[in-house]
Amino acid sequence: MPTLQRDWWALPTLQSTNVTLTYVLMRNLTRNPLRTGLTAVAFALPMGIFVLALSLVVVLTEAAAKNEKQLRLAVRNKMALTGYLPDGVRRKIEELDPQRQRLRAVCAMRWFGGRVPDTQDTLTSLACDVDTFPVVYSDFELSPEEGARWQSERRAAVVGDGVARTHGWHVGQRVELKSTIPPYLRLEFMIVKIIANSSPPNMFYFRRDYLRDSLEADGATGAGCNLIWVKCTSAANLRALQQEIDALFANSPSETKSEDENAFISGFVQAIGDIPGLARSMALVVVFIIALVAGNSMMMSFRERTSELAVFKALGFPPRRVFGLVLAESLLLALLGSLLGIVPTATGLALIPRQMLISASFSPPRFSALAVVGALTIGIVVGLLAGVWPAYQALRLRTTDALRRVA
Repeated sequence: MPTLQRDWWALPTLQSTNVTLTYVLMRNLTRNPLRTGLTAVAFALPMGIFVLALSLVVVLTEAAAKNEKQLRLAVRNKMALTGYLPDGVRRKIEELDPQRQRLRAVCAMRWFGGRVPDTQDTLTSLACDVDTFPVVYSDFELSPEEGARWQSERRAAVVGDGVARTHGWHVGQRVELKSTIPPYLRLEFMIVKIIANSSPPNMFYFRRDYLRDSLEADGATGAGCNLIWVKCTSAANLRALQQEIDALFANSPSETKSEDENAFISGFVQAIGDIPGLARSMALVVVFIIALVAGNSMMMSFRERTSELAVFKALGFPPRRVFGLVLAESLLLALLGSLLGIVPTATGLALIPRQMLISASFSPPRFSALAVVGALTIGIVVGLLAGVWPAYQALRLRTTDALRRVA
């Protein structure tokens, strides 16, 4: 009669048949390959979606934290985002702090709505004040040489790395944009800086004096701006200036609405939906789906193997070993299915060139270790929870009753 080898870390081993924990687990998983495969796929698809969704949330959170550190305040027409503000608004804002103790610089901008000729690629193109743009956007890190070219080259442009890669642009190249708003100008620019890791990735900045002269040459007015950015010295000064600016222009033809950069950008995000909220909701749905899948799979497996588990107990397997066997099978299935969805998704986000992931207006999701760790953790937890009840039933299983039911 075969002897039983007992080990705390392994199931009892029948030396004659080499029954080990790994062997039993593999046999159970391959007993019904179709069901095992479908269960793994049912884990993989939600997990892939979870990694994408959480990666997007991480990107947006990081961008918000980065924007918050820049201490920029957006001032626009209160009635409409595309409404104009007189050029004198910038001067009046600067007069609120003539010693520059609370604000560093003020930069007015005007929408251009540029589109790359012979394409449908419309860029977020803004004409900026030449003198204060490098200060307000100090995070763009223009070198002294790039700053000098920005000041000296009338057609100078600073471009996001996403659009530069998409169109193969490089520093020193001449490019053209055609405006999508009247009077539909077609202007030529000289790229003096490509912003590394820009967010959003399709930004295109150029000099406002160049646009103003071009509009006036075409018979249109070049005065006015759509947006004014105020670079502040501290978060407290930003909040104070936000109230003072709106109070200064209250009940005037140029009434303003001031927002910090995150609030301003969130307005664009909300226009296409609450992306972070949708991503979080999607993550919760994913957890619910895989919990149902895992629970159903393990209950079916337990019912099919009632007699087998009874035989194990009859051969001398302690109840805790049977409990561990069922729980380990649930955990292994959950882990394999999770990896099947996590690894390809994470690899794709890490290896696919960034320009292939760029959206029209916002930074794309990218590889996030936090998303991968979170997905693996959820897979492990769900696998354990799904296996607890079947394992508990196996622990309480009475050998005689199980064998009698099968017979």
